[in-house]
Amino acid sequence: MNLRTLTAARRTPGRRPAAVRSAAVAARETCELLLAEDASVVKSDQDVRDLRLRLRRHLKQLGTVAAGARPAQPRLARLVETARRSAAQAPPAGLGEAQAYLRRLAEEVKAVLAEMGRCGLVCVHRRECPPAHAPDRAAARIRTDYPSIGCRMLCNGVLSFDDTGDLAPDGSVGPPHRTGHAVPR
Repeated sequence: MNLRTLTAARRTPGRRPAAVRSAAVAARETCELLLAEDASVVKSDQDVRDLRLRLRRHLKQLGTVAAGARPAQPRLARLVETARRSAAQAPPAGLGEAQAYLRRLAEEVKAVLAEMGRCGLVCVHRRECPPAHAPDRAAARIRTDYPSIGCRMLCNGVLSFDDTGDLAPDGSVGPPHRTGHAVPR
């Protein structure tokens, strides 16, 4: 995937709008684009401007999520602030230096994503888990298993119980829906 494909895919009818997609997924795609082994997406000054603006937008969205984290995550806040400072700097004049600058910035955004995943603020899986309010929220991957008390914490923040009921982060309760067989671990 290259910059033109990524931009065109966003405008293609039938795809979900960019605003609906997860900020983490969009940021991860941009970072992968810039950090790929054969990445040669920077072909002009316009590409440099576009990618820098895209990374800054990702940082703004991720920073908003990070700022709302409860409890507060000081390490994450430092990573976001460091990346924002880097993004505020003007890129170097030459295309080679500008590409190195963008790769460095992509590495910082990737570090923010990794810390957000460690804190449980975003899904880190290649195929994003369903959100906590989705009907298929129980399909999210297990983050932490608590077999002694009969429940597990899913990637989307839902607490899933062995009786197949669940508790969402917003406090809503999903009733048990037994099917006659045990829940696989």
